[in-house]
Amino acid sequence: MPWKETCAMKQRIDLIEDWLSQRWNKTELAIKYGVSRPTVNKWINRFKVHGYSGLEEHSRRPKTSPNQTPSWKEELIIEAKKDFLNWGPKKVRDYLIRTNPEQNWPVDSTVGAILKRNGLVKPKRRKGRVSVYPKHLTNSEYPCHVWNIDFKGDRKLGSGQRCYPLTISDDFTRYLLCCKGLESTSKRPVKECLEMAFYEYGIPEVIKSDNGVPFASKSIGGLSKLAVWLIQLGVTPERIDKGKPTQNSRHERLHKTLQQETMDSMKYSMGAQQAEFDKFKYEYNELRSHESLNRQPPACVFKNSQVEYLGKVNPIEYDVGSYIRKVKPSGEIKWKGQDIYLGQVLSGEHVGLKPTENDRYEIYYSFLHIGYLNDRIGKIESIKSRT
Repeated sequence: MPWKETCAMKQRIDLIEDWLSQRWNKTELAIKYGVSRPTVNKWINRFKVHGYSGLEEHSRRPKTSPNQTPSWKEELIIEAKKDFLNWGPKKVRDYLIRTNPEQNWPVDSTVGAILKRNGLVKPKRRKGRVSVYPKHLTNSEYPCHVWNIDFKGDRKLGSGQRCYPLTISDDFTRYLLCCKGLESTSKRPVKECLEMAFYEYGIPEVIKSDNGVPFASKSIGGLSKLAVWLIQLGVTPERIDKGKPTQNSRHERLHKTLQQETMDSMKYSMGAQQAEFDKFKYEYNELRSHESLNRQPPACVFKNSQVEYLGKVNPIEYDVGSYIRKVKPSGEIKWKGQDIYLGQVLSGEHVGLKPTENDRYEIYYSFLHIGYLNDRIGKIESIKSRT
């Protein structure tokens, strides 16, 4: 049984002194101190042999450790790591097994522990997270109110080239606005596809995406260069929560159909695969009925946006009372004599700071709230949850 008091050494001394007074027998001492009779015997016997020093707790470490790695092996592990600094414990162990096969080397985890104990393991950098989109997602109420945009993963063509199908759809009517096989997920080809859709169908109010490249970044507010361009056009770039594809379920259902009809067996070239995508787009829009549309195809209910795309962006304006700051090429703004880093995504742009409670300022890029400036500590704070 455990000792009752926090200071076990003092209690053992009190137990011995009570025993020496001969006023208590061992059973009574066990009851008094809340321990077992064998425990009382143990400490009395230690006292008889070693005196009061015998009441100190002995190390529980075994006298011998037959499984402990010999020091000379540890030295060889450390030397191998220093020779190959970028190697992990598995590669170090494999190398030692090849160069010294007659030895019984410790397992991967033990090699890793030895390297860590000797300061030879770099701590993993925590990946920054994309800030949450600050508002609740918009429910589409009419054509070109909300568009959805996403990549349907990537697949290898018969030639070995990777194909990244980009899809854009109208959320309200399910109309497939774009289905284009791209060579990468970089900003330029995605922007080109969006511009083609804008010229043909007009500009929507909202474009909803996930948090991947190029729709979002780890910059303030999760903004990417593509999102900045959309805001300049007056389009709100909404983002679903990370790991919540059901928040864009209509587009995910489109992707399932696209997968079944065009991607189970990829064509040899990008041109041949694009022909499959074009055929799918026509059938999906013009021929395939949807129960949610009273069993009509999307083309029967889709209408172009009333906002025409003219190929130019709108000037950014802020409310009266906001403090306007220009973002330097370094990604910083000047605030009360300090350089505050926002991110190079907004380089050359103007942001607005609106005073709020508790020495904080809401930071806006155009109409979108992207973060906070804590004036008391001079730090940028990200938006943690939707408002």
